[in-house]
Amino acid sequence: TSIGINIVRDFQLNFCQGGVSEYDSGEGLPYAPVDWPNAGDKWGWRAGKRFTSSGTFSDRYLYLPKHFKAPKAGKKNSFRSKISVKKYLQSEYPDMDINQFFASFSWMIPSKQSPSTKDIDFDSDMKERTTSLGTELHSLLSDSPIRATTCKAGNRICSSLTTENPFPAMLCDIYCSEPDFCRDYCCILCCKTISSDYDKYSYIRCEATIDGYICGHVSHLDCAVRAYIAGTVGGSINLDAQYLCRYCNSRMDLVPHALKLLNTCTSIASRADIEKILNVGICILRGSQKRSGKELLHRIESIKAKV
Repeated sequence: TSIGINIVRDFQLNFCQGGVSEYDSGEGLPYAPVDWPNAGDKWGWRAGKRFTSSGTFSDRYLYLPKHFKAPKAGKKNSFRSKISVKKYLQSEYPDMDINQFFASFSWMIPSKQSPSTKDIDFDSDMKERTTSLGTELHSLLSDSPIRATTCKAGNRICSSLTTENPFPAMLCDIYCSEPDFCRDYCCILCCKTISSDYDKYSYIRCEATIDGYICGHVSHLDCAVRAYIAGTVGGSINLDAQYLCRYCNSRMDLVPHALKLLNTCTSIASRADIEKILNVGICILRGSQKRSGKELLHRIESIKAKV
């Protein structure tokens, strides 16, 4: 279609000009839809700060047209992942063709700061794929299986090599496209490897399944607490002893994880390690309004005092 061809041309032009700067924003093509669902409607876009090795922003945001109502589940009119956009569209427009919606603009935004945008060979990094919906851009990495036969982070006991999950991994062309990032073994926030010491007390794995696919991304609990996506957080995020996955926006109850920490401590001899683990439980339960969360927090604090 003419829209798809224009997106390709605009995307190539931006790469040749060096892309856009961090936190740049705008309306409409090539990075946001126009004339959808009604003529004259313009969606907004904004680039984040982080970018991938392929030269595109890993953080990007899509904004509803100004006259639209904000999503029912939140107070803001912005989306930071395809999954959150899809959830909104399925809720508000159940009969629409979501694939056609995403085919009408480019989700990828090239970064001016990335070294990859200099002297880039567009044809070798990207390709056009013709579908019944028109012309779309896809990263070459999206055609490759997410789970390789070896761990990209170099972990010999990576769960991606030893565990057969009944649900296939959700396609991720943001974090998992990084050459050294392993979905099963790298924190989605700091990108450093996780530790499985003491029954994996220090991190949380997103177990959400969406359309038959599991997210599976992991995060250090310390990183998540500092990023205000774990524990009890007010405002528009509104978490109560929960974890909000940075990738798929799914929420997980952290009370069961805190209870697991207590069981882990029963098999540890080191007083310092026990205190470290109990502190994690206190951090993720502090401020909770749940009865279960309050009771467990009081129990953990009592145990720590005795230790």
